[in-house]
Amino acid sequence: MALRIYNTLTREKETFEPVQPGRVNMYVCGPTVYDYPHIGHAKTYVSFDIVVRYLRYRGYDVMYVQNITDVGHLVGDADSGESKIEKRARERQVEPMALVETYTREFFKGMDALNCLRPDISPRATGHIPEMIELVQRLIDRGHAYVSEGNVYFDVESFREYGKLSRRRLDEQESSGRVEPGAGKRNAADFALWKTAEGTGHLMRWNSPWGIGFPGWHIECSAMSTRYLGALFDIHIGGEDHVPVHHSNEIAQHEACHGHPPARYWLHGAFLRLDSDVSRGGRPSCVAGKLLR
Repeated sequence: MALRIYNTLTREKETFEPVQPGRVNMYVCGPTVYDYPHIGHAKTYVSFDIVVRYLRYRGYDVMYVQNITDVGHLVGDADSGESKIEKRARERQVEPMALVETYTREFFKGMDALNCLRPDISPRATGHIPEMIELVQRLIDRGHAYVSEGNVYFDVESFREYGKLSRRRLDEQESSGRVEPGAGKRNAADFALWKTAEGTGHLMRWNSPWGIGFPGWHIECSAMSTRYLGALFDIHIGGEDHVPVHHSNEIAQHEACHGHPPARYWLHGAFLRLDSDVSRGGRPSCVAGKLLR
């Protein structure tokens, strides 16, 4: 019996056909390691673990890549403001990378306790800065990105299908508050590929053609997934909150470079939710999203 997968990109159930017969290359957006894993992580990664196990049960040779975000993810998923990791490191009065090491171990400790399979590769964002810089430069050279005051932004107007994963037009995103104006941006929806760290006190910083800075959150996954799975792989998975911003931006920057989205199938797990009865002393119940349908 053919395997049918609900694809967020097309909003349809589709017969699964891998790029290479018998093999599945799968990328999962991993945690930003600034605190202990919580019950939401448990629900999310158990769901993804089931996908991997089922594909292997069906006889596929699965390459499972799940990244570790250890730089670049700002508070509120924004383009400006504080880094989640640096903010927490300052609060705890520790070095950012010491914080990262602590909570990376805690994440895997928690996933092991849940009997989740370890990924085949767990790339860290900080270990792939050269690939990110190369990708950003390619977008600049192709007219899809521009430099402004040491920052590099993706020009959403240069990509006509921007937002096709969420199916929301730019004006709808602006009115919802999911995009933010910023000094030096041509369009409020333009998102950061590289952020300047000069004069900001940002401790995690690297040299680049545009000055000292650090990568934007979205470019990290594009660089790491391409590095290990190629320009076209089979399945990209993440939480439902990634649809309107993170994964939409991934698709835009990747397709601007390669002419197609990075993955054929996009799967998203729903949040773990608790009934409102909990606030009145009732028992909680989970509402879980469906991945393989």
